[in-house]
Amino acid sequence: MRKDLAKGSIGLPPDAQEGQRLARDDRGMRPSRTAAVLLFAYAVVMMWVTLGPAPGAVSGNQATRGILDPGIWFDSDTWTIGSQTEFELNVLLFVPFGALLAFALRGAPAIVPAVMSAGFALLIEVAQIPMADRISDPRDLVANSMGAVIGILIARISDAIASIPAALKARRRAAFAREATRTSPLQTTRTATGGIRITAEDRARPRAPADRSTR
Repeated sequence: MRKDLAKGSIGLPPDAQEGQRLARDDRGMRPSRTAAVLLFAYAVVMMWVTLGPAPGAVSGNQATRGILDPGIWFDSDTWTIGSQTEFELNVLLFVPFGALLAFALRGAPAIVPAVMSAGFALLIEVAQIPMADRISDPRDLVANSMGAVIGILIARISDAIASIPAALKARRRAAFAREATRTSPLQTTRTATGGIRITAEDRARPRAPADRSTR
């Protein structure tokens, strides 16, 4: 038996073998290196925006230990004091971060970039605790996490839409291959590269002599 046969597909019907190939095609989208580079650059900008000098006065419910104080999470002032515009800007700030992280981690479960985004937002809020012109606020952490989740959803939906043409093309190839296998008199098996190999039974099958014309 040749070594180039697809591993694990020996003995499977053509439809099952084609299903395995389609599953490999569905995993064809790879993590984006470009997104990883852009993510790093955007993270640097975000750290400058959130940890650099504040452009104006900030408002919020500041505790001595910031978000590390458990009591501040249950204080009603935490969720009522603060600018609505500032909350919306904190959401928008993390939308590109979540999207770029999802593209950079393409193929990983959505929970992975979501947890990483929340962790990055948490680090920013912790770093703001000793800063006099910044407020370490649970409200900001929630807003940042919401923005990251929105960005991740946008990235996943974009990937799903982009994969539709490739999926339709793969299904057309699969339908053509099944039709060719059903109508062919030869018993064939698929190789790892998608080619067709004639089996030993076909080679041993007697063939009709060639029709030679005489003059």
